[in-house]
Amino acid sequence: MSRAEPYHRPVLADEAVGFLVTCQDGIFIDATAGGGSHTILIVSKLDSSGTVLAIDRDDDAVARTSRRVEDFSSQVRIVRGDFALLRELALEAGIAAVNGILFDLGVSSHQLDSAGRGFSYREEGPLDFRMDRRGELTADEVINGFSAEELARIFFELGDEKNSRKIAAAILAARRKARLTTTTELAAVISTVTNPRWINKTLSRVFQAIRLVVNDEMNQLRRGLEAAVELLAPQGRLVVISYHSIEDRIVKNIIRELAVSRKSAPGEQTEEREAVLRRITKKPVVPSREEIKQNPRARSAKLRVAEKI
Repeated sequence: MSRAEPYHRPVLADEAVGFLVTCQDGIFIDATAGGGSHTILIVSKLDSSGTVLAIDRDDDAVARTSRRVEDFSSQVRIVRGDFALLRELALEAGIAAVNGILFDLGVSSHQLDSAGRGFSYREEGPLDFRMDRRGELTADEVINGFSAEELARIFFELGDEKNSRKIAAAILAARRKARLTTTTELAAVISTVTNPRWINKTLSRVFQAIRLVVNDEMNQLRRGLEAAVELLAPQGRLVVISYHSIEDRIVKNIIRELAVSRKSAPGEQTEEREAVLRRITKKPVVPSREEIKQNPRARSAKLRVAEKI
């Protein structure tokens, strides 16, 4: 892949980096480096003393970012790892506190468009879905190993799929005949119990739910946000771009909880705590119509920002 070839088209890039970079000589973390677009935009806003730690758990993303930031090699350090281990990764890099941390959640354009990764129902690929190919759990094991009850719960809770039980039953019936091994086989099974009018939305929801389970994304997100708050220096910014309601709800709730003081009432055993964050965006920032027109994958994006007190 050459430098000119696109890897991932970032969403709300100018808005995100505009909120993030409040000082030109600071230390910043791009917790989801992807193809390096955000990393490059961040470092371009800094002076020669500012630095960026770029993190991603996908080896393709790490390799791509490494090539793209060659001109900024003295200011950018790239690490392969899960952002749930953000604090540990930062400490290993000699960083105890930072001025801003950016999370661009979800799957990248490159991952979606790479059939061999199996993220998309539009291309035939293996039932993989791993962002980090060192991970043990794959979509194959979920689809062919989980019970009907487990599958239905996953599709309903993580995909908001109302037809979850019928889809789970269809998968079990199909795998009794032969193990499902490809994305197109799975999509074909789902289509047998789905109204053709809603098939694309249903496939998107089911594939999303499987991906979230395989990559343990909700737990990773909670741990990553908690670590980010600890790492931020006073007045440091937390910037998060999410793409579906479950992610956004977690981000919103964590920011809201940490943005208020908690006092114990007489006789209560609850721990008292001063607010540690200040909300910068009361409502999420969303893409413009023009951005959505140019990049339809941006349509569900929401950006939230908080600042360490």
